[in-house]
Amino acid sequence: MDITMESKIKWGLMGSGSIVDKWICGAKQLNDMEIVAISSRTIESAQRMAQKYNISVALEYEALVKRTDIDVVYIPVPHTAHKELAIMAMEHGKSVLVEKPACVNENELIEVLECAKKNNVFFMEGMWTRFFPIMNKIKSLFNDEGIGEVRAMNMAFSFRLPVELRDQRWMNPELAGGGLLDAGVYNLHFAEEILGKYPVALTGYATIDSDDYHIQVDEQASYIAKYDKGELVVMSSGVRTDMLDVAMIYGTQGYIEVPSFWKPTLINVMKDGKITTYEENIPQRVEGINDDGFQYEIAHVNECIRKNLKESPIMTWKQSLSIIRQCDDLRRQWGLKYPFED
Repeated sequence: MDITMESKIKWGLMGSGSIVDKWICGAKQLNDMEIVAISSRTIESAQRMAQKYNISVALEYEALVKRTDIDVVYIPVPHTAHKELAIMAMEHGKSVLVEKPACVNENELIEVLECAKKNNVFFMEGMWTRFFPIMNKIKSLFNDEGIGEVRAMNMAFSFRLPVELRDQRWMNPELAGGGLLDAGVYNLHFAEEILGKYPVALTGYATIDSDDYHIQVDEQASYIAKYDKGELVVMSSGVRTDMLDVAMIYGTQGYIEVPSFWKPTLINVMKDGKITTYEENIPQRVEGINDDGFQYEIAHVNECIRKNLKESPIMTWKQSLSIIRQCDDLRRQWGLKYPFED
């Protein structure tokens, strides 16, 4: 489909779960796109979301990817369905934005990327953290005028879910549940974004099957990455333990505190005994619709498609591969293998 600068990017949604509500709030802030249709495994689910957000067409997956008036699809479904739906869409010539993690393991992601190459379409993992404007401010402080050279970091993203949800994706091994793929990927992506490189060593421990509920996923985990210049990053994630979602970046001349680092809008910089606060508020262009920051990621995808790019220069395929390899490595150390894996 030819896309001019004047025409809007046409989107289709392949999924109608809870995250779609937040994503649509971001999409509504942008003027250069249109959500043409929404799909789900059941037409009833798609129809409910279509009615809620005034989307004109509700379909099942197969019908959506066959439409000729859709440029790109967003896939917000459980991890285990990412590969199937991404390939389905790309084989019908659709570009793809898929929620993190891009796939459950490296083998799946390699298969998806080969499909993107074969069909000559855009593909990107939806790690929205990388697109917040304040990330550029953070990286601009790694010099003598800021906090100097980064030497260490620590961060946690972990929450406590009730056991009543143990059959849902967060705690169900059949759906690749657990803290690492749901929350821990934010730690790994953030570390790579800040340091601009991959670890030379990664190790850690996970808590699995630790109580009477016998949950067979990583309930909580802590891990540490070492980098080529000796930098150390200490991380924690989980689905059964509440932790503060704050990242600390320690440099040779000061440090940066990043509250809610996975959706960062504010930082506190400590240097020479003084704290300086920087803030980048998220634009809310539509009254009554509040976006947590998805608009940044969506705007970037729109720009990539207008430029006929097949890969994002910010969220690259190499980066997605590195992060999922790190997840695979940690799971091997923990003896955590999902039932559907060979």
